[in-house]
Order: sequence, then C-alpha cells, then structure tokens
Amino acid sequence: MKLKASQFIYNVLILPLLILLLKAISHKNKKIKETLAGQTGIWQRIESQIKNKDNNKTVIWFHVASAGEFLQALPVMERLMKENYQCALTITSVSGYRWAMKKRSQYPNIFLIDYFPFDSKQNVQRLLAHINPKVLVFVKFDLWPNLIWQTSQLKIPQILISATLQEKSKRVTSILGRMFYSTLYADLNQILTVTEQDRERFITSCPTHKGIKNAGDTRFDSVLDRKSNLITPELPIDTTNKKILLLGSIWPADEERILTQLQKLLKQHQELLIIFAPHEIEEEHINKVLKLFTDFLPVLFTKPGLKISPQSRFLMIDTVGILSALYKYADVAYVGGAFSTGVHNTMEPAAMEVPVIFGPYYQNSPEAIYMVNHKLSFSIQNADEFRAILSKLLTDNKFREQTGRNAARYIDDQAGAAEICFEKIKDLAE
Repeated sequence: MKLKASQFIYNVLILPLLILLLKAISHKNKKIKETLAGQTGIWQRIESQIKNKDNNKTVIWFHVASAGEFLQALPVMERLMKENYQCALTITSVSGYRWAMKKRSQYPNIFLIDYFPFDSKQNVQRLLAHINPKVLVFVKFDLWPNLIWQTSQLKIPQILISATLQEKSKRVTSILGRMFYSTLYADLNQILTVTEQDRERFITSCPTHKGIKNAGDTRFDSVLDRKSNLITPELPIDTTNKKILLLGSIWPADEERILTQLQKLLKQHQELLIIFAPHEIEEEHINKVLKLFTDFLPVLFTKPGLKISPQSRFLMIDTVGILSALYKYADVAYVGGAFSTGVHNTMEPAAMEVPVIFGPYYQNSPEAIYMVNHKLSFSIQNADEFRAILSKLLTDNKFREQTGRNAARYIDDQAGAAEICFEKIKDLAE
C-alpha cells in the first residue's frame, strides 16, 4: 500500500469513523467518556504548559497509551532528564493521564503532560510546532498515523521502544494490516523490540527496515527502579505470624473461580491472611465481596474503624496506586486479568521474591510465558487447580521461598533495556 493511498484511507475513512465510534460507545464506557472529555480545553492547557519549556534544552517527546506504557517510558525519561534533556508527554487514555499527573511533581523536567489530541493532520502540525521535539518516542504499540507522517515530513527522528507485535495481531495476520502498518514502520528510524519473536514479526511487516533490533523490555528496569524507592504503606490489620496472600488487579472473571476457594482456604489454613485489591474500585462491588468474608472480620483499607480485631484475616484495598508496594507484604500473589483480557503485571510481585499465580490467558505477557515455562510462576485453569497450587505454596516453605528467589533472579537478569533505549535516543538527538 503506497503512502498516499494509506493517508487518504486513514484521513477520509478510518479516523472519522474511529471518532464517531468512540463518541457512540462513550455513553456506556466511563473511561472512554472521560478520555473524550479530556479533549475539552486541551489547547488552552497545552499552550499554558508550553510556557514552562526551556528553549535552551533539547526536547524529547514521549507518547504513550496508558499508565502501563508510561511506567515503561519512565526509566528512559529519567535517564534523559539526568543528562539535562527535557521531556514532553502525551497520553491516549484517562488512566494514563491520571497516573502521570500524580507523578508530575517528581519530574519538573517534564514540562508538558496532557492528552494526545485527535490525530488529525491539523492537530498534529499544531502540536509539533508547540513542542518542537528533537526526537519523538513511541512506547510499545500506540502509533498514530498522522503524527508519524507529519513528524517524518519535518525530518524529526522517531523511535518505537519496548515494541511488541502479537502473533495473532491483524498487523501481522492481515494483508491489509501489514501493508498499512508498513507505511508507519518505514518512517520510524528505530524499532527496539521486547523479544526476538517480536523483532521477527516486525521484519515480516516491514522487511526492508534496517533499524529493527531486539533490545528487551524497559518494564524490567521500571519495576526494579520502583522497587528500590517504594514507600510501604502501613496496614490497618495485624499480620503477626500470618502467611499473606495478596490478590492484585482482580476482575469479576477471576472472582468467579477463586472467591469460594478463598473461603475454604481461610478455614483450612488458620495462618492465612488475604489482601484483596480489585481491578476497579467501586463501592457496590467492594461491599458485595466484603459480605462474602464476614466470618473473617474483613477490614477496609481506607476506613478500618476505631477497633480492629486481631482475628481479622481479610483486608480489602479500596484505593489505587499502592499495589506494587503492597507486594512487599506478600508470601504468595495471585495476579488478575488472565481469565478475561490477559494477565496484569506479574513482574512486580516476582521482583519481590513472591511466587505468582494467574489464570490461563497470559500470552499477552512474555515474562509470564517465560516464568510459567520455567516453573517460576503458575497458571491455573480452574478453581481446583488454584486451591491445589496455593495449598502447596502455603505449606511447603522451601518450595515457596525457592520459587520466589528464582523469579526475582529472572527479573534482575532482564534489566538493561532502558539503558539501550536511552543511548539510541541520545544518538538520534545529536
């Protein structure tokens, strides 16, 4: 597919339909509704923030989809800012925007944090004129065509870091998908992939590209950097002589398999204490789960009450932003998502020497695949398997501790991608 044909199809057909679709489904999807609301007043906010830019410093523009990709970008951004670069950050989703704004005070050299405006040619030209980057950095997969094409016209180098391309992605399996995305990949100076398999898939889509290399995943650096700086929150519950199971990012599909088993395990193992962190913090749902564990005197993290019984063995997390720090308390972790859309972050507990359990759909996570294949983590298909592996981890201390140490060693060994990306970006900026 030639570039002009791709631009015509995207701007005349795909982009208008995408905007209409988002507006249509925003009535039923709270996150999309809030993301679209973020477009209101965006240029006033951007123009106000641009005043903070130091024209004597080189600007590196990072674009990310959401909070996870922002965390992947952070170790690279931190290295650049230590070298006196300044960064701009645009974000697609509301969750990513909220997370970045929480961290804003820690990073004065990120002079701009805002939503990415609709990917029209005019919006992109206006944004490029405001930011005037030396290099544009994409993270993982969130590539916007007009942004890439207009940046390329200005001869500004572009790089995709921690790049992933799943085996069943339409970008690989569809002829039209490969043809369209090859026009985008061709304009990227460098594509640094997470795995060798990702590198091979990108080459399949764009065989003439000379800058596709495997560099690893900056998430390992991000997790290890955060691990060394975590502030562990104080728990409003007695953990003395307890073995702690932390369930993080739990979806309803996970609950269907494990809630009944958790009740049985609490009765069977008197030393077991559960910390439960749902994926969505909704009061009605939280109260529903708490009622199931009434016999174990559940405690709410933000509203523990004046008197907490030493016999309380269930702690409900009803706030966000502390999950990674909570893993420091855990003896075993169950990470949600792998009975629905795909497993969430398994690196954080593994880095803390905590054995990790999750459901069957973990192909979205290369590190989860590796850890299952090397018996560093455990994938379960059903409730019975969950109860069996958790019982073994709770009762066999040597097995649990050795598994945790091996998992942490794997995480440590994967560090280094952020440094590679940092050096490549510096080279492009010169």
